[in-house]
Amino acid sequence: MLKLFTRQQQETQVISSPVVIRAALFMILSAFCFSVVELTGEHLVTGISPFQLVWMRYAVHLLFMMVVLGPRYKTTLVRTPHLPLQIVRSLTMLAMPVSFVIAATHMPINDVWSLQWLSPLMMLGLSTWVLSEPATAKNWVITGLGFGAMLLILRVDSGIISPYSIFAVITGFSLSLHLMLSRVLRDDHPLTSLFHTALWVFIVLGFVVPFLWTTPTLSSLVGIVIIGVVGALGLFALARSGELAPLTAVAVFAYTEALWTILLNAQLFGIMPGKAELLGGMIILGITVYQLISHHRQPVKV
Repeated sequence: MLKLFTRQQQETQVISSPVVIRAALFMILSAFCFSVVELTGEHLVTGISPFQLVWMRYAVHLLFMMVVLGPRYKTTLVRTPHLPLQIVRSLTMLAMPVSFVIAATHMPINDVWSLQWLSPLMMLGLSTWVLSEPATAKNWVITGLGFGAMLLILRVDSGIISPYSIFAVITGFSLSLHLMLSRVLRDDHPLTSLFHTALWVFIVLGFVVPFLWTTPTLSSLVGIVIIGVVGALGLFALARSGELAPLTAVAVFAYTEALWTILLNAQLFGIMPGKAELLGGMIILGITVYQLISHHRQPVKV
């Protein structure tokens, strides 16, 4: 296991522009998928525990992979020489909802999301200090601008000053750690990592969900299936982004989730953004276009 981290620190290479662009597009795809997941949960799924929702989401995820991909990939879905790291990586996806629920129980939801969106900045820190893939001053400034835009969109208030804020920060750190481990485990087959992501959360929550079980309504079941399938695609795209390119090159594109949410809310639910949301969205769009052009013009050195 330690050799994997050592290898990250010893390798020096150049990631070509097409590969970095592909990694960025995977991150943008994951942002779209996570926006769909959040809006589906908000509008379709009601009356069940968040932990039951997570368990059922990953049940759909695993069933989808076994039925659709299992006949072709067979044991590739589960075979890995790095099982301990795959388990840790999977459990970051359990730490996320647990810490989020704790924070959201005691804080305004927008304040929780605001602190969660520190995650791209945390990705830069993990990439620099753990993987020795240094972030430039430009990386920090652009990602900081993205975080500032999210604060505009989410309209942070005094509720962010709470002892429970640490749980919102843990939510973002869990996502950052998950993506860092995706990069560390990039020699594993992508579908192996995707399968293990769901497997261990499903197993752990399986001991808890029977005590929380509520029979979902038909609309909730439809929502859960959408969340399971689209969420699996989002996790695949997120992992591929981290596997293909350094986190310093792709982290800022996570903020495009806000753009997708603004667009989907307007198109599907008639919820129009206010001036602050529009300004924040324009900032995120601007830095996204700027970064794509920048990556197109020159490769990334790590």
